[in-house]
Order: sequence, then C-alpha cells, then structure tokens
Amino acid sequence: MKMNGWKANWSDSDPEFDTTEPKSCQSVPTTFNCGAIIDPILGIFNKGKDETGDGFSLLDQAMFKCSREDLKENKEEQEERKKREIDSEVQRLVAIELEKRMEEEEDKKRIEETQRREEELEMKRKIEEQKEEEIRNAVLSAIMECEERAAEEARQEEIRRFAETYSDIQPTKQALRRANSKNASPIQQYSVDVRIDALDELRNILNRTLEDGLTLDDLLLRASLLTMRAIPSANARWMDDHVRIFKKIDVNVSVQGAEYSIFTPRIDDAAAKGLRELSETLRSMEERAKNGQLADDEECEPGTFCVQNLGKLGVKSFTPILPDDQACLLAVGSPEQRAIPSDDKKSKVPYVMGTMITATLVCDDKLVDAVTGSKWLNTYKNHIENPTTLLL
Repeated sequence: MKMNGWKANWSDSDPEFDTTEPKSCQSVPTTFNCGAIIDPILGIFNKGKDETGDGFSLLDQAMFKCSREDLKENKEEQEERKKREIDSEVQRLVAIELEKRMEEEEDKKRIEETQRREEELEMKRKIEEQKEEEIRNAVLSAIMECEERAAEEARQEEIRRFAETYSDIQPTKQALRRANSKNASPIQQYSVDVRIDALDELRNILNRTLEDGLTLDDLLLRASLLTMRAIPSANARWMDDHVRIFKKIDVNVSVQGAEYSIFTPRIDDAAAKGLRELSETLRSMEERAKNGQLADDEECEPGTFCVQNLGKLGVKSFTPILPDDQACLLAVGSPEQRAIPSDDKKSKVPYVMGTMITATLVCDDKLVDAVTGSKWLNTYKNHIENPTTLLL
C-alpha cells in the first residue's frame, strides 16, 4: 500500500503512526466485509496522487500535516511541562530555603533562650553563693564572738580562782624602806641543827606496812610543808606596792638527774597531798629526771616555796640563791653523826651520839624578817623531832 511507503520515508524524523485496526473493527463479526467500505475511500486518496503527480497521495499529505502539528503541540507541551517543572523546582528550593531559615531562626532563638536561662541560673547561683557567704561569715562571726566570750569568761574564772589562792596585804613601812634601799632584794639566812633520830624511827615503822617505803627526804619535805601551812606569811610574793600571800603551797623540790644535774620541778598544792602521794610524786620526778624526760621549761616553773636537799651529794650545809618570785627557800644538808648533850641529867655520860642535819632558811627580808624566819625554823625543827605531827 502507498501508506506503508510514506511510513518508510518519514520514520526517521516523525513518530510512527499506529496502522493497526481499531478495536471496534476487530470486534466486527468475521462475516462482515470491510473491503466494501475501505477500498472506495482509499481509491479517493490514491486518486489524488495521479492528479498531482508528486508521488504522494492526499492521505499521505494529510497524515504528514497532522504529524507536524502533533510535533508542534508536543513541543509546546514539553516546554510548558519543563516550565512547570522549573517553577516547581524553584518553589521547592524556595520552600527548602525558607524552611532552613526558619530552622536557623528557631535554633538562634533556642540558643538565646538557653543562654538567657544559663545567665539566670548563673545569677541565681551567684546570689545563693553570696547569701551562703554572708551566712557563713555571720556564723563564723558568731562562733568567734562566742569563743572570745568563752575565753574571756575562762580568763575571768581563772583570775577568780587564782584570786582565791592568795590575799593581798599592805607592806610594812620597814619593808618599804628596805625595798627602796640600794639593795633591792635584801637576803638573810638563818640556820638550825635538827636531830632526826625520831624521824628515822617513824620512817622504819611506817615502812613495815608500806610496799613502797618512804624515804627521809619524803618526811623532811612533809615537815616543811606543814611548817609553811602554820606560817602562811612566808608563802608570799613581793608585788611592788603590796604583798601577795598565797593560800596554796606550790613547792619546787630539787631532784638529781643524770651526771649530777639538779632539777627543781614544781608540785602544785603539795600541802594537800598525803605522805604516800607525796612520796610517789617525788619518785616519779626523780625517775623522769634520770631518764631525761623532765620538761625543764614547763614542770620547773617557779612556785611559791622551794626546798633543796643536797644530802645525797654529801653537802653538810649550803646557801642557795633565792628565786625572785619567792619569799624563802629551805636548804637541807646531809645527815651526820654528832655528839650532843644528853637529856638524861642522871646519866654518867654527858653526851650521846645522834643523827643531825643542818637546815638553812634563805629569806627575802622584805617579806620574812628575822622574827618570822626564826619562828619558821623552830616550827620546822619541832615537826622533825616530834614526827607524829606529820601524821596529823
């Protein structure tokens, strides 16, 4: 057919046309003769070819024209479609950009809100820290104030307690004249010989019932403490414009350390201690002094009275230096056998042997004059020669 030839000539540039029979024709019963209708129509289109003489029938020309118009319409549709696609893509990109900007704005707002909250939290934290610091300072101030008040109360209580241990009196005119003399501390010494046989006998009796025996030094110290209790005016200190008399006897006692060193540790309120407690305190001090464990600065501070016994060193008598803060000091020498007059007038032997010691009282004459010093030594001698008074 000529239509097939046209199709072959334009297949390279134009789209193929569907020459299959329509479904309506396919559904026509096979008994129907289609050639009776189609052949006259085809003859009309083929006739046009013979009249024009260009080799194309009217059907070919019509189909070509329709094909060109379809191509034009398809091109416009493609351009329109492309334009719509471009617009759609632009709108999509614009929507994406707007969404991105909105997200950035939201992120910015979120960051600003977070920063604002952090600043508020930081400000609250600083305010709380400032309040805590103020509370802490207030508490510390209150604690310091309480501590200062407690320290002041303790100091006043200590002063009150210390005041209960002494009483102040006005010095005599004679004491004031001596204090204003060239020799600001006039020192006097008074000595007496004391027989200690009865004292040694009492010691032997007591040691029969005691596990740790008493020594002669223990009894001599006890006698000096009872003497000071009987004469409290000697337990005093010069205070420039008045005399202070102490109610407690804090005694410094000489003990021997290593290599003949001498220490004078203090026993507080020694007169209130019994013989056994006094002896145990002395043993402890002597042991620590020999082992080098005695604190010289703390335990050897001056008391109100001092007793130095150098009998173990074989010293018969001596005159030690009186400390500045004490009114008197007792120095006790070593015992020795001496011939003394017999108390038995009927005895044919006028002298008997006895154990004697020499006791020397070194006094500040402003506080302890000759009368007081001699009275003190006689009382001391009576306690030793009548040792039962030591047990009272």
